[in-house]
Amino acid sequence: MPRKIIAVITARADDSEQRALISGIADMAFSLDCDVAVFSNVYNHWVTDEFLNFENHIYDFFSPELFCGVIVTAEAFLDLSILDDVFVKIRESGIPAVIIGGKAEGFVSVDSDDEANMEKITEHLITAHGIRKFHILTGPPDMAVSPVRVRGCMNSFKKHNISFDESCIFYGDFWNTSGEALAQRYLSGELEMPEAIICTNDYMAYGLCDVLTSAGVPIPEKLAVTGYDHTDGRIFYYPVLTTYRRNRYQMGENAVRIIMQKEYSDICSEDGLMCGNSCGCRVNSAQLNDDTRTARIGQFHTAMNSSAQFANRLTLSRTLSEYMAVLNEFFYLLHGATTLYLCLDKEWNNTYYEGEEFICCKAYYNSTPELPVHFKRNQLLPILFEERDRPVVFCFSPLCFQTRLFGYTALMYAIPQCYDFSFRDWNKTVANSLEFLRMKNDIQYLTQCRRVSTLYDSLTGFYHMREFRQIIETLGTEFSGECFLQAVKLSFSDDGEFIYGENFRSDIISSSAGAIKDSFGNKAVYCRGGDDLFLVLCRGENAHLLSEKLKIMLYFALNGKFDENRVFVTYAEVQGKTDSDTADTLCRKVNQLAEENAQLIQEQKKLPHYKSLLAVRNRMQSQPEKAPTTEEVCRALCMSDGYFRVSYKKCFGTSYVQDCINARIKKACYLLCTTAMSVYAIALKCGYTDEKYFSRQFRQTTGCSPVQYRERYC
Repeated sequence: MPRKIIAVITARADDSEQRALISGIADMAFSLDCDVAVFSNVYNHWVTDEFLNFENHIYDFFSPELFCGVIVTAEAFLDLSILDDVFVKIRESGIPAVIIGGKAEGFVSVDSDDEANMEKITEHLITAHGIRKFHILTGPPDMAVSPVRVRGCMNSFKKHNISFDESCIFYGDFWNTSGEALAQRYLSGELEMPEAIICTNDYMAYGLCDVLTSAGVPIPEKLAVTGYDHTDGRIFYYPVLTTYRRNRYQMGENAVRIIMQKEYSDICSEDGLMCGNSCGCRVNSAQLNDDTRTARIGQFHTAMNSSAQFANRLTLSRTLSEYMAVLNEFFYLLHGATTLYLCLDKEWNNTYYEGEEFICCKAYYNSTPELPVHFKRNQLLPILFEERDRPVVFCFSPLCFQTRLFGYTALMYAIPQCYDFSFRDWNKTVANSLEFLRMKNDIQYLTQCRRVSTLYDSLTGFYHMREFRQIIETLGTEFSGECFLQAVKLSFSDDGEFIYGENFRSDIISSSAGAIKDSFGNKAVYCRGGDDLFLVLCRGENAHLLSEKLKIMLYFALNGKFDENRVFVTYAEVQGKTDSDTADTLCRKVNQLAEENAQLIQEQKKLPHYKSLLAVRNRMQSQPEKAPTTEEVCRALCMSDGYFRVSYKKCFGTSYVQDCINARIKKACYLLCTTAMSVYAIALKCGYTDEKYFSRQFRQTTGCSPVQYRERYC
């Protein structure tokens, strides 16, 4: 019978803090004969923008029904909202759930006693160094941990009858920049320098010390500085920081004990002060030696993993089989791992990521490539559920190149100390070279490389009009079915190049061409009929459906980057048997429609408040889920509600409320076409809290349900 599996949701699992937690989790899980599955992104754990957060799709693969419990390491995330969908799934499943370093409804919380630890640091400064005048630099005031750590300092002040003004508490963002900003305030004379600054994490202390020491302020002679958390890199800063180490390993152990309903201790042992010389103490040589050895191992592994030969060999691969052979040969770069599973979307080398069926290629040291295994999305990884002699750790990470998601990697470790320092570089090398392999097998890419040919437009890779006419005439004689011809006209502002730079037209044309190709794929023939005119010829009785998809794809390709001040789009189409005369007629028609639209916009620009209302509309359309209410807009524009409604409708031909609904539904259409997100997740992404209300409004706007829309257009 397969073992029970505990899931771990974290970010940047290669960081020392997360590695300590995972080691504690894995050690305790192994002792209870349980496997561990870690889900972690690699770089962008703070990104929420839908066009940049492709790494965060790794959390979409987490299915609670596959696991006996789940542990979330909250401190790894700057914003837990990226896990909202994960939390919903966990609560609905009812599996045991633990959160480390934070709080969440339905989760048991495990944490170190930050308040008591900060009190110990403050006690050290008061009793060992006789300091009485303090400033405190903590994190954002809306983060629960920030006031808790400040409270620890205040407890020590009370104990020693030290008066402390709350104006001496400064709030940052737990990053180096906060410390740098506070240091500048001291150097400028805005703030009087105290005897000591207590920073409630190490990164802010690093930034503070960097700026002050660069300006010649001696630390600790002039000012003592302490941090908290004992993060990586202490030896790379001057002076060596005095900080406090929390026992993350034991927190990980306790989390597993809760999941498996075992007894555990609330008290974390081996917490302790890590003495540096930023407070006036001498550096603890044993502690510094441990930090140095850890950093040295990390540098060595990173140097090994940045092998130019590895990257070069991967890039030269011509097939997936050759690619896997190189991974096998250089498997030693994955320090500590026993097996690599490369789980690729079945259509990984095509335009769209589908994410429903995967092929799994296996690699391990000094092996020959094996035939790939096929499995469905909900299976995650078949080997995960097979019987083994001993428990293991699986680490799931995203595999993506910019905004292209290929799938994910799964590394199997027989030891708890998983995820080496060099994993980020390895993952980046593998993803970049996989994109090279995809392009070698991508017919569209090879077509674009023929731009030197007189047949094709150099900017878009589309046919010129002469060649397009020949294709139409050939189809007219060889094909008896229906054809669909779509025309797209771009109209630019007169002063665009002066305002936005000389390449702005080329950028828009290139973006538009990309959206057109994404809409029709390899089912169409493309033409750039003029500087700002595109023609698309598509065969088949359902070809007209792609026209609606095109409008959505173009809307999102241009919206947010190129608003109505820069470009607007006009469409015209014809269905039936097509020839050169039909194409010429369609070109004249779309040009005439574009002129009429341009005149209409010129008339709109003469209306009162057009510019300010257009700015409101552009912001709303770029983020419709965060659209302000009518009352908020009126307050910002200093307009009455009635006057705003009338003015808005005169300018844009629709009410503000209906415009907001249309923008949300357009975004939903785009997500249905381009992602595998559930209808519920899309509803949340578009600003709806009620899935049924979203579906009803979607049907009223588009004439079909979200599921029907996806089936029809995708």
